[in-house]
Amino acid sequence: MRHRVAVVKTGIGVGEATKRAVELLGGIGRFIEPGQKTLLKPNLFTVKGPETGATTDMRVVLAVHELLNKQGSKTVLGECPATSAYTRPDVVFDGLGVRNLCEENGIEITMLDRELPVKRTIEGVVLNDIWFPETATKNPIISFPTLKTHALTTLTCAVKNLFGLQQGGTKAHHHVHVGNDAKAFNHLLLDIYTAIRDQVKLHIVDSHVAMEGEGPAAGDPVDLGLIIAGEDAVAVDLVAASIMGWDPINEVGTNYLAIQRGIGPKGMEEIEVLGEPIEAVMRTMKKPQIHQDGQMFIDIRMPIEVDPEKCTACGVCAKVCPAQVITIHELPEFNMDKCIQCFCCVELCPQSAMKAIRPDE
Repeated sequence: MRHRVAVVKTGIGVGEATKRAVELLGGIGRFIEPGQKTLLKPNLFTVKGPETGATTDMRVVLAVHELLNKQGSKTVLGECPATSAYTRPDVVFDGLGVRNLCEENGIEITMLDRELPVKRTIEGVVLNDIWFPETATKNPIISFPTLKTHALTTLTCAVKNLFGLQQGGTKAHHHVHVGNDAKAFNHLLLDIYTAIRDQVKLHIVDSHVAMEGEGPAAGDPVDLGLIIAGEDAVAVDLVAASIMGWDPINEVGTNYLAIQRGIGPKGMEEIEVLGEPIEAVMRTMKKPQIHQDGQMFIDIRMPIEVDPEKCTACGVCAKVCPAQVITIHELPEFNMDKCIQCFCCVELCPQSAMKAIRPDE
């Protein structure tokens, strides 16, 4: 069986393109039964809006809610925002205006960080026992990743978005557990996906505005103008990486390891692309400078540079650091001997004031 992935241009409108992508895949009823309550899981890890490429455009989510509402299915929007997990829990929902949008459109909202954790046990590579918020284990899920580069994983898309179902300090624990071993972290992401993938019925990627360079927060926005959707997260990520002009297997760790583990398709030859052909929408994107071309996993150590013009010494970096190696004075100071190179500080800095410096820069 070939995996099907839809690619639709957003020139017809972001919402209409989303509906068209779902239609190409067989309609929303193919994935969610009428009357079923569905968890909508966007990428809302920071207060930076969708125009930056950092977070999911809510027009994509609202379009799917409308389709579900028409067939009598209720919706609940939930997320474990990385920034808010270490500060005020509601800061992301409120800062992005998501709470108001949900109230206006009759969407229930839940802070997944606050829910009862439920254990799933698998035969993983890094993790065997994996805990998820209760709502994520009791309802079908539609995931709404954004298309971005990532300092640790090169690509963050369908597989990586499910890391957002890990509650609060669990994310930090995972980073400490794998240290600076990017291969182990990619295996960990696949373990999480394996444990929850039966619940995730559809992945709809907001790539209306994508991100290149130093993603997933401090990169440069790219007006890509696409919606990418499919049932299988690895198939979606293979198509997404191809659209970004990359070798979809050898330059994306989760794709490479998924194929080695027999998770999802074995390559592009097992994927049927519906809608726009990849060649017609391809736009080569810059990888994070942390990665060398073709370098599968990080094997170098990099100091973190702070831009004094941007830094406000807000302390978020110190709060989110899993290894607790950052102290705040006039500027953040790092104990690099104990730094695990997870780059959470770079990822979650509200001012995009931090950058990991390659030795050859």
